[in-house]
Amino acid sequence: MHVRRLLATILASAISVPALAQDCDRSCLAGKLDSYLNAVVANDASKAPLSYGFRQTENSIVTPNDEGLWSTVTGLGKLQRRYYDPEGHTAGFFGLLDESGEPAIVALRLRVENQQITEAEWHIGRKNDVGITGEPGKVVFDVDNLLANPPNEGFVPLDRRHSREDLIAIANSYFDGIMAKNSKVVKGHPGCSRRENGFPTFGGELKPGEIGFEGKSDCRTVGDFGLAQITARRTQVVDVEQQIVMMSVVFLRRPGNERWRNHFTHTISIEDGLIRHVHGAMFYAPPTQPVPNWPPYDGNFPLQP
Repeated sequence: MHVRRLLATILASAISVPALAQDCDRSCLAGKLDSYLNAVVANDASKAPLSYGFRQTENSIVTPNDEGLWSTVTGLGKLQRRYYDPEGHTAGFFGLLDESGEPAIVALRLRVENQQITEAEWHIGRKNDVGITGEPGKVVFDVDNLLANPPNEGFVPLDRRHSREDLIAIANSYFDGIMAKNSKVVKGHPGCSRRENGFPTFGGELKPGEIGFEGKSDCRTVGDFGLAQITARRTQVVDVEQQIVMMSVVFLRRPGNERWRNHFTHTISIEDGLIRHVHGAMFYAPPTQPVPNWPPYDGNFPLQP
């Protein structure tokens, strides 16, 4: 019996060591994210530990390793935020890229498995992108405002942290409130901010019955955005240490509404269990483009009238 127990212990150890060796903690994720970003800046995918089956999308379009950002990026910008989610096997980046002197506002989800980078999902905003009606150059975009009002970063004391599950629920409350058209659903601080591609989409005059702060709208203010649903919600990164959630969503319009769909990564800064800032990196998707083009949501096409 003693021999059997000894053999069982040895076998269990032999099985667990390789499994543990494949884990990627915060330090590991930081290294993978840095190596990937450095490879993008160098325009050389071979400089990053990419898996054989590595898949990358830019604004929901699958991009080869020598096209898109791999060929256009010339440097990282002045704003760089890095977030890490060991439990989810992901790392996130929100900030600015330089493309031959032109800034791009971006959010990135990076997935790491077996010590290799398997997925990269970019949301990219550029100042000449199409706007909500499909007209070029009409997208909201404000680099200066973003630089002056960035997302949170840094270590949050343990007694001020909420759990991973709570953080996801808090982030979802923002989208639930918009769909319910009920500001009381949103778990947000009075005066919380909301910026899309750096452009402030809060702070305007309140309409009768709307909730805001000191007579101005905030991230809790919800109007009629012409939405059928905020769909394809995916939690990309949950950084418990920094109390940050990055979440991808699609704003799907109601039948007959010709405005284009928004596809976002929202970087949501949470303080003491309430949303302080919402920062979106987003683009407007053409009517026939499948978004987000990641499982389990291959695509969300417009509802037909």
